[in-house]
This record gives sequence, structure tokens and C-alpha cells, in this order.
Amino acid sequence: MKMRNFTREKLQTNGYALGAFVASGSAMNCECLGINGLDFILIDAEHAQTDTETIVDMVRASELYGMSAFVRVYDPNDFPQMSRLLDVGVHGLMVPMVETPEQARAITDAVKFPPLGRRGANGGRGPRWGKYENYPQQANETLYTIMQCETRLGVENIQAICQTPGLDCVFIGTADLSQDLGCAPNDPAVNTAVEQVLAACRQYGIAPGIVAGTAEVALARIRQGFQLVTCMNDQVFFRQESEKRIQTVRKAL
Repeated sequence: MKMRNFTREKLQTNGYALGAFVASGSAMNCECLGINGLDFILIDAEHAQTDTETIVDMVRASELYGMSAFVRVYDPNDFPQMSRLLDVGVHGLMVPMVETPEQARAITDAVKFPPLGRRGANGGRGPRWGKYENYPQQANETLYTIMQCETRLGVENIQAICQTPGLDCVFIGTADLSQDLGCAPNDPAVNTAVEQVLAACRQYGIAPGIVAGTAEVALARIRQGFQLVTCMNDQVFFRQESEKRIQTVRKAL
């Protein structure tokens, strides 16, 4: 039995992958997004309430439609949590606030099996209870490792971070980056930092990713050269779109 990386397949076919943050903890929302043809989701365990058991259901719902289910962890230094999430079968991890090459190497050390890292052997859902053939090698090749660049220090060290063995994607969090730079998200300083990260990713063959809150911004980022791009947060989308529907009815009355 062979593992698949749906996101790499989409990148090879289309040159980009379109995704969404899922903060609701809803497997049904994941299924709806999969039905609609989304390429990947980022299950938010950093800013949302989602627990491990719920995450497993969300991953299963995603797998029904060939959609990658990654999890954004809360603590960039919580290596046991990262390993545990991979053990229960998530397709990869997003780690926030990565700022130095030493930190990046410690992360890949935690999520990769020897000889690439020190992740411990297990027989759980990740390896499908032993059904995946040569699981350590397949996991090292297939599971996706995303690191977020969202601080000034991260941008300054981006060349070295992009040279980390086992790193697949650097994903820019523009809100935290602008906050750390002390300016608005549309400030030229943020645009300069974004271009710096994008250039480093291109140089070292790392997939560049970035958050986008609307279809228009997502389209612009893909045309700019970003390959993993989100176009919504499911809870924010529901709040905004439900408000529009409610107000349409009330204004008509």
C-alpha cells in the first residue's frame, strides 16, 4: 500500500494548490470543501479549539475527495505534538513563527524518520497499522513540512531556512509579519519582505505559500508566483456570508 501526497500531485499538474484554513473543527466543512474541489486545508490548532480526535475525523473527510489535510500546530517547539499528529495520520504540518535555521532543523529532526531525523517508530493510523509498506521511507518522502515566515528575523534568515533538508514549503503569514514590522499589511516594507521570501524559495526549490482572504487576492498571489495559497478561513467566510444573506433579507423588508 502506497502513500500519496495530493498537494504535490496538484502542484505538478497545475503549478499551484488552492487551500483554506479550517478553524471550525468541523469534519463536515472539510467534506464540503473537498466536494467543491479544494486542493488542501490547514486545520488550525494554533488559534482554534480543535483537538486531536476531531482532527482525525477532519483528515478522514478530506481523504474522501483527494484533498490534503495539514495541521497548523500551536507551539513551534512542541515536537511531541508534531510527532503525535503525524502518528494519527495527518498529511503534513504547518509550524508557525520559524525564525532561524537552527529552529527549522530541529523541526525537521522531529518530523522525519532516520536518517533524516529522529521521529520515533509507531504502529498507529499514520502507518495504517502497518499496512503502508516501508512506512518510514514513504513518510519521509510524502508527508509535507510547512514552516511559516512571519517575523523580521525570519525574513532576515530566510536564505538559511530555505536550505533546511526536508522542508517543503515556506508560508508567509502577512498579518503577523506586518505586526512584527510595525506597519500596516499593505505597507511597502511588507511587500519587500514578501518578495525577499519568494525569491529565496525560488532559489532553493521550496514551494512558496501565502495567506489570502479573498478570491481576488488569492489570484494575484498565484500570478505573483506563490504555489500554496489559501483563499478563506471557514469561520470568517461563514460569518461574512451569513451576514450578507441576513442583511439582504432585512433590507428588503
